[in-house]
Amino acid sequence: MIRTLIVILLLIAALFVGAAFVPLEALLNSTGARDQGVNWTSAKGSVFSGRVEGLTVKGTQYGTADLRLVPAAIPQRKITYDVDWTGPNGIGTSKVTMATSNQIELTDYAIDLDLATFANSARWIERSGGRVKLEGSLMRFTDGKCSEVDGKASSDVLERNREALGAGWSPLEGALSCEDGALVVPLMSENTSGTRFGAVLKAAPGARTKFEARISGKISRPMAFALPLAGFARDGEEFVFVPSAKKAVAAAP
Repeated sequence: MIRTLIVILLLIAALFVGAAFVPLEALLNSTGARDQGVNWTSAKGSVFSGRVEGLTVKGTQYGTADLRLVPAAIPQRKITYDVDWTGPNGIGTSKVTMATSNQIELTDYAIDLDLATFANSARWIERSGGRVKLEGSLMRFTDGKCSEVDGKASSDVLERNREALGAGWSPLEGALSCEDGALVVPLMSENTSGTRFGAVLKAAPGARTKFEARISGKISRPMAFALPLAGFARDGEEFVFVPSAKKAVAAAP
Protein backbone atom coordinates (compact mmCIF):
# COMPACT_ATOMS: atom_id res chain seq x y z
CA MET A 1 0.00 0.00 0.00
CA ILE A 2 2.74 2.42 0.99
CA ARG A 3 4.82 1.41 -2.03
CA THR A 4 1.83 2.04 -4.33
CA LEU A 5 1.30 5.47 -2.79
CA ILE A 6 4.97 6.35 -3.30
CA VAL A 7 4.77 5.30 -6.96
CA ILE A 8 1.66 7.47 -7.48
CA LEU A 9 3.36 10.47 -5.86
CA LEU A 10 6.44 9.97 -8.03
CA LEU A 11 4.27 9.86 -11.17
CA ILE A 12 2.49 13.06 -10.17
CA ALA A 13 5.82 14.75 -9.48
CA ALA A 14 7.15 13.61 -12.86
CA LEU A 15 4.09 15.07 -14.60
CA PHE A 16 4.56 18.42 -12.92
CA VAL A 17 8.29 18.50 -13.65
CA GLY A 18 7.58 17.64 -17.27
CA ALA A 19 4.90 20.32 -17.51
CA ALA A 20 7.40 22.90 -16.31
CA PHE A 21 9.20 22.55 -19.64
CA VAL A 22 6.09 22.91 -21.82
CA PRO A 23 6.22 26.39 -23.42
CA LEU A 24 3.40 28.75 -22.54
CA GLU A 25 3.02 29.53 -26.24
CA ALA A 26 2.16 25.88 -26.95
CA LEU A 27 -0.48 25.81 -24.22
CA LEU A 28 -2.13 29.03 -25.41
CA ASN A 29 -2.25 27.72 -28.97
CA SER A 30 -3.93 24.52 -27.77
CA THR A 31 -6.73 26.38 -25.94
CA GLY A 32 -8.22 27.76 -29.16
CA ALA A 33 -7.89 31.33 -27.88
CA ARG A 34 -6.99 32.59 -31.36
CA ASP A 35 -10.30 31.21 -32.65
CA GLN A 36 -12.01 33.69 -30.31
CA GLY A 37 -9.99 36.63 -31.64
CA VAL A 38 -7.39 36.61 -28.85
CA ASN A 39 -3.84 37.17 -30.15
CA TRP A 40 -0.42 38.11 -28.80
CA THR A 41 2.98 39.13 -30.11
CA SER A 42 4.94 36.93 -27.68
CA ALA A 43 4.33 34.40 -24.90
CA LYS A 44 7.33 33.74 -22.67
CA GLY A 45 7.75 31.13 -19.95
CA SER A 46 6.23 27.74 -19.23
CA VAL A 47 2.73 26.51 -18.43
CA PHE A 48 3.44 27.18 -14.75
CA SER A 49 4.24 30.86 -15.14
CA GLY A 50 4.93 33.30 -17.93
CA ARG A 51 4.20 36.59 -19.61
CA VAL A 52 2.00 37.39 -22.61
CA GLU A 53 2.93 40.62 -24.40
CA GLY A 54 1.15 42.54 -27.13
CA LEU A 55 -2.19 41.07 -26.10
CA THR A 56 -5.07 41.95 -28.44
CA VAL A 57 -8.72 40.94 -28.64
CA LYS A 58 -10.28 41.28 -32.09
CA GLY A 59 -7.64 43.84 -32.98
CA THR A 60 -7.94 45.98 -29.83
CA GLN A 61 -4.75 46.43 -27.79
CA TYR A 62 -4.83 45.25 -24.16
CA GLY A 63 -1.16 45.30 -23.14
CA THR A 64 0.70 42.74 -21.04
CA ALA A 65 -0.43 39.89 -18.78
CA ASP A 66 1.65 37.95 -16.25
CA LEU A 67 0.27 34.44 -15.64
CA ARG A 68 0.71 31.89 -12.82
CA LEU A 69 -0.95 28.48 -13.06
CA VAL A 70 -3.46 27.52 -10.33
CA PRO A 71 -2.77 23.77 -9.76
CA ALA A 72 -5.91 23.31 -7.63
CA ALA A 73 -8.07 23.75 -10.76
CA ILE A 74 -6.41 20.91 -12.68
CA PRO A 75 -8.51 18.09 -11.10
CA GLN A 76 -11.61 19.99 -12.34
CA ARG A 77 -10.24 19.72 -15.90
CA LYS A 78 -9.89 23.49 -16.12
CA ILE A 79 -6.91 25.63 -17.06
CA THR A 80 -6.87 28.50 -14.56
CA TYR A 81 -4.30 31.24 -14.11
CA ASP A 82 -3.75 34.06 -11.66
CA VAL A 83 -3.34 37.04 -13.97
CA ASP A 84 -1.84 40.49 -13.41
CA TRP A 85 -2.77 42.76 -16.31
CA THR A 86 -1.27 46.10 -17.35
CA GLY A 87 -2.73 47.84 -20.39
CA PRO A 88 -3.15 51.21 -22.09
CA ASN A 89 -6.39 51.88 -20.17
CA GLY A 90 -5.57 50.51 -16.71
CA ILE A 91 -4.48 47.60 -14.55
CA GLY A 92 -6.16 44.55 -13.08
CA THR A 93 -5.89 41.20 -11.31
CA SER A 94 -8.07 38.12 -11.68
CA LYS A 95 -8.22 34.37 -11.94
CA VAL A 96 -8.84 33.55 -15.60
CA THR A 97 -10.24 30.17 -16.67
CA MET A 98 -10.77 28.66 -20.09
CA ALA A 99 -13.99 26.96 -18.97
CA THR A 100 -14.77 25.52 -22.42
CA SER A 101 -13.45 26.04 -25.94
CA ASN A 102 -15.74 29.09 -26.35
CA GLN A 103 -16.01 30.34 -22.77
CA ILE A 104 -13.66 32.44 -20.64
CA GLU A 105 -14.30 33.22 -16.97
CA LEU A 106 -12.81 35.90 -14.73
CA THR A 107 -13.22 35.23 -11.01
CA ASP A 108 -12.18 37.33 -8.00
CA TYR A 109 -11.39 40.21 -10.34
CA ALA A 110 -10.31 43.75 -9.53
CA ILE A 111 -9.89 46.10 -12.51
CA ASP A 112 -8.87 49.76 -12.30
CA LEU A 113 -9.55 51.81 -15.46
CA ASP A 114 -8.20 55.30 -16.21
CA LEU A 115 -11.06 57.12 -17.94
CA ALA A 116 -8.79 59.91 -19.19
CA THR A 117 -7.04 57.43 -21.51
CA PHE A 118 -10.23 56.65 -23.43
CA ALA A 119 -10.50 58.60 -26.67
CA ASN A 120 -14.17 59.47 -26.11
CA SER A 121 -13.84 60.73 -22.53
CA ALA A 122 -15.38 64.06 -21.54
CA ARG A 123 -13.26 67.21 -21.54
CA TRP A 124 -13.67 67.58 -17.78
CA ILE A 125 -12.37 64.02 -17.28
CA GLU A 126 -9.44 64.66 -19.62
CA ARG A 127 -8.59 67.76 -17.58
CA SER A 128 -9.12 66.51 -14.02
CA GLY A 129 -8.90 62.73 -14.45
CA GLY A 130 -11.09 59.97 -13.14
CA ARG A 131 -11.00 56.23 -12.57
CA VAL A 132 -13.52 53.39 -12.56
CA LYS A 133 -12.97 50.28 -10.46
CA LEU A 134 -14.67 46.96 -11.26
CA GLU A 135 -14.70 44.32 -8.51
CA GLY A 136 -16.57 41.05 -8.23
CA SER A 137 -16.67 37.27 -8.10
CA LEU A 138 -17.51 36.36 -11.71
CA MET A 139 -17.33 37.75 -15.24
CA ARG A 140 -18.09 35.23 -17.99
CA PHE A 141 -17.66 35.69 -21.74
CA THR A 142 -19.15 33.17 -24.18
CA ASP A 143 -18.21 33.39 -27.86
CA GLY A 144 -16.54 36.70 -27.07
CA LYS A 145 -19.69 38.20 -25.52
CA CYS A 146 -20.55 39.03 -21.91
CA SER A 147 -22.94 36.31 -20.75
CA GLU A 148 -22.89 36.54 -16.93
CA VAL A 149 -21.42 38.90 -14.36
CA ASP A 150 -21.50 39.37 -10.61
CA GLY A 151 -19.83 42.52 -9.37
CA LYS A 152 -19.96 46.26 -8.82
CA ALA A 153 -18.42 49.42 -10.19
CA SER A 154 -17.32 52.58 -8.41
CA SER A 155 -15.70 55.82 -9.57
CA ASP A 156 -14.04 58.96 -8.23
CA VAL A 157 -14.89 61.25 -11.16
CA LEU A 158 -17.30 63.42 -9.16
CA GLU A 159 -14.79 64.00 -6.38
CA ARG A 160 -12.15 64.96 -8.94
CA ASN A 161 -14.44 67.38 -10.76
CA ARG A 162 -16.01 69.54 -8.08
CA GLU A 163 -15.31 72.68 -10.12
CA ALA A 164 -17.82 71.66 -12.77
CA LEU A 165 -20.20 69.48 -10.75
CA GLY A 166 -19.98 70.82 -7.20
CA ALA A 167 -19.52 68.94 -3.91
CA GLY A 168 -21.67 66.80 -1.60
CA TRP A 169 -22.18 63.79 -3.89
CA SER A 170 -22.98 60.30 -2.63
CA PRO A 171 -20.62 57.45 -3.71
CA LEU A 172 -20.73 56.97 -7.47
CA GLU A 173 -21.38 53.25 -7.96
CA GLY A 174 -23.60 50.59 -9.50
CA ALA A 175 -24.07 46.85 -10.15
CA LEU A 176 -22.51 45.35 -13.28
CA SER A 177 -24.65 43.54 -15.85
CA CYS A 178 -24.57 42.03 -19.35
CA GLU A 179 -26.66 43.45 -22.18
CA ASP A 180 -26.64 42.25 -25.79
CA GLY A 181 -23.20 40.75 -25.31
CA ALA A 182 -21.68 43.91 -23.79
CA LEU A 183 -20.50 44.49 -20.22
CA VAL A 184 -22.63 47.30 -18.78
CA VAL A 185 -21.06 49.54 -16.12
CA PRO A 186 -23.73 51.81 -14.56
CA LEU A 187 -22.76 54.60 -12.16
CA MET A 188 -25.31 56.59 -10.14
CA SER A 189 -25.00 59.35 -7.55
CA GLU A 190 -27.03 62.19 -6.00
CA ASN A 191 -25.84 65.28 -4.15
CA THR A 192 -27.30 66.99 -1.10
CA SER A 193 -29.11 69.54 -3.31
CA GLY A 194 -31.11 66.88 -5.17
CA THR A 195 -29.00 66.80 -8.34
CA ARG A 196 -28.66 63.32 -9.87
CA PHE A 197 -25.72 62.09 -11.90
CA GLY A 198 -25.98 58.91 -13.97
CA ALA A 199 -23.43 57.41 -16.34
CA VAL A 200 -23.37 54.17 -18.34
CA LEU A 201 -20.32 52.62 -19.94
CA LYS A 202 -20.80 49.65 -22.29
CA ALA A 203 -17.80 47.57 -23.34
CA ALA A 204 -17.27 44.37 -25.28
CA PRO A 205 -13.96 42.67 -26.13
CA GLY A 206 -12.60 44.16 -29.31
CA ALA A 207 -15.47 46.64 -29.72
CA ARG A 208 -15.70 50.41 -29.32
CA THR A 209 -16.54 51.46 -25.77
CA LYS A 210 -19.79 53.44 -25.47
CA PHE A 211 -20.26 56.07 -22.78
CA GLU A 212 -23.12 58.37 -21.84
CA ALA A 213 -23.63 60.62 -18.82
CA ARG A 214 -26.75 62.49 -17.75
CA ILE A 215 -27.38 65.09 -15.04
CA SER A 216 -30.94 65.67 -13.87
CA GLY A 217 -33.01 66.85 -10.91
CA LYS A 218 -32.28 70.21 -9.31
CA ILE A 219 -29.58 71.96 -11.33
CA SER A 220 -28.27 75.27 -9.99
CA ARG A 221 -27.56 78.23 -12.26
CA PRO A 222 -23.77 78.02 -11.74
CA MET A 223 -23.88 74.33 -12.66
CA ALA A 224 -26.10 74.99 -15.69
CA PHE A 225 -23.50 77.51 -16.84
CA ALA A 226 -20.51 75.21 -16.20
CA LEU A 227 -21.92 72.02 -17.76
CA PRO A 228 -21.81 73.18 -21.42
CA LEU A 229 -18.19 74.21 -20.87
CA ALA A 230 -17.55 70.63 -19.69
CA GLY A 231 -19.06 69.14 -22.84
CA PHE A 232 -22.68 68.61 -21.72
CA ALA A 233 -25.65 69.67 -23.85
CA ARG A 234 -29.10 70.62 -22.58
CA ASP A 235 -31.80 68.01 -23.18
CA GLY A 236 -35.05 69.49 -21.86
CA GLU A 237 -34.60 69.92 -18.12
CA GLU A 238 -31.52 67.69 -18.11
CA PHE A 239 -27.96 67.82 -19.39
CA VAL A 240 -26.51 64.91 -21.37
CA PHE A 241 -23.02 64.02 -22.51
CA VAL A 242 -22.68 61.59 -25.43
CA PRO A 243 -19.10 61.56 -26.72
CA SER A 244 -18.28 61.52 -30.40
CA ALA A 245 -15.57 59.13 -31.59
CA LYS A 246 -12.24 60.87 -32.07
CA LYS A 247 -10.08 57.83 -32.66
CA ALA A 248 -10.05 54.07 -32.08
CA VAL A 249 -10.98 53.26 -28.50
CA ALA A 250 -9.70 50.30 -26.49
CA ALA A 251 -12.48 48.40 -24.77
CA ALA A 252 -12.50 47.43 -21.10
CA PRO A 253 -11.78 43.84 -20.25
